[in-house]
Amino acid sequence: MSFTSTPELRAKILRACRVLTHFRIVEGFGHVSARLPGGRILITPRIALGTVTEAELIELDMDGNQVAGAGRPALETAMHIAVYKQRPDVMSIARGHPRNVAAYSASAEPLRIAHGFGANLGHIVPVFEKPVLAANPELGMGVADALGANVGVILQANGMLATGMSVAHACVNAIFMEETAELQLKAHAAGFKLQFYTPEGAARRHGDDREHEPIRAWDYYVAIAEDTCVWRR
Repeated sequence: MSFTSTPELRAKILRACRVLTHFRIVEGFGHVSARLPGGRILITPRIALGTVTEAELIELDMDGNQVAGAGRPALETAMHIAVYKQRPDVMSIARGHPRNVAAYSASAEPLRIAHGFGANLGHIVPVFEKPVLAANPELGMGVADALGANVGVILQANGMLATGMSVAHACVNAIFMEETAELQLKAHAAGFKLQFYTPEGAARRHGDDREHEPIRAWDYYVAIAEDTCVWRR
């Protein structure tokens, strides 16, 4: 079974594994996937992302059948497939359990956005209110329904999922979600009254630099994760 994905896309997935591991969006558990032409997806296997090799990447068809790659499929592949089926605009998914988003996950609280970079996610990140792994098509579709037209979704007792128009974009959205959760938890702890974005306000803030802000963020995250920042030379 040979890959139909390009070497360049597989390299992007492996780079995403390094970045998400460095920023602790994932540790032992999590996955990254990308939509392929012809009704396939490329996805990481059922191992820690920091240890994934190219040969272990997997290609699946939209029925969840493994059609390429040497790794074992993640338990929640049904969740990725359901999102891709329901959202033709989504080209990539990043899934993890970052610590601050996990606080919202543990309480099944949606993340209402009060910080500017978080507005890339819209005005709110909703919750899929079932504290189980989305390991079958029915639960996968439940996650896709909870996601709706949003950028990301919090999974009750189970972390988060972020979408994007590219692998880099999905990873940036995942990191923005964690950074926003951290800032807002600190503000809550300090007793500050958060000023939440309205849907219109979040759309305007996101629209101010919609094209370049995620690219700049990704370039920075890659440089930190791969230790190539100019100031370190």
